[in-house]
Amino acid sequence: MLLHPTQETLCELQWNPDTERIEIAFRLTLGDEERLLKEAESTLTKLRAKQADSDSNSEVDPLSVADGKSAIQLKSQQLAFGRHMTFANDDACLPAPTVANAAKYRWVGRREEGIHVWWFAEYSVASTDASEIKPPSHVRCDLFVDRARNTAHPSGHGPHDAFQNTFVILGHPVPVSAVITPRDPVAELQWPD
Repeated sequence: MLLHPTQETLCELQWNPDTERIEIAFRLTLGDEERLLKEAESTLTKLRAKQADSDSNSEVDPLSVADGKSAIQLKSQQLAFGRHMTFANDDACLPAPTVANAAKYRWVGRREEGIHVWWFAEYSVASTDASEIKPPSHVRCDLFVDRARNTAHPSGHGPHDAFQNTFVILGHPVPVSAVITPRDPVAELQWPD
C-alpha cells in the first residue's frame, strides 16, 4: 500500500471583545514545532546581527516594530505566527510583513499533548480610527505551502491537499470551521453575532 504524507494543524479562535484580541489555541505536531522554532531562531539571529551592525545614529530603525519594541525582543513563537498566519479584512488577505505582523501576537504559552503541542497566543486588532474594533474577516495560513510544493504525490501529480490547517471559530452554538490548504491559503472567518 502506498502512503502519502499528511500533515495538519488545528487552530481554535475566539474573539474577546473586552481585550479586542483574537485568542488563539494552535495545535501542531512536535516535529512541526521544532521546524518552526528553528526557522524563527535563524531569522532572529539574522535580525540581531543586522541590528548589531547598524549605525546607532541612524534616523530610522528598519527593525523596529509597534509599541517601541525591536524585532530582537520578539519571541520565536511570535515570529513563527507572524511569518505563517495573517489576519485581514479583505478576501485577498495578503501576507503581512513578518516582523510587524509578529508584533501583533502576544505569546501566552504552550502545552504538550502526546505527539502534539498546543501554542496559546493572542492577536491584537488595531484600529486606524475611533470606530468600534471588530475581528478580522479573513485569515491566511501558509504553514505548509513550501512543504506541499516540494512533496511529490505518489501518482506523480503536483501538490495536493494532504497538508491542511483547520480553523475552528468558537462562540457559535455549534463551532464553525474553515479549512486552509496550500492551494487555498485564505479562509473567511464567520464570527458569532
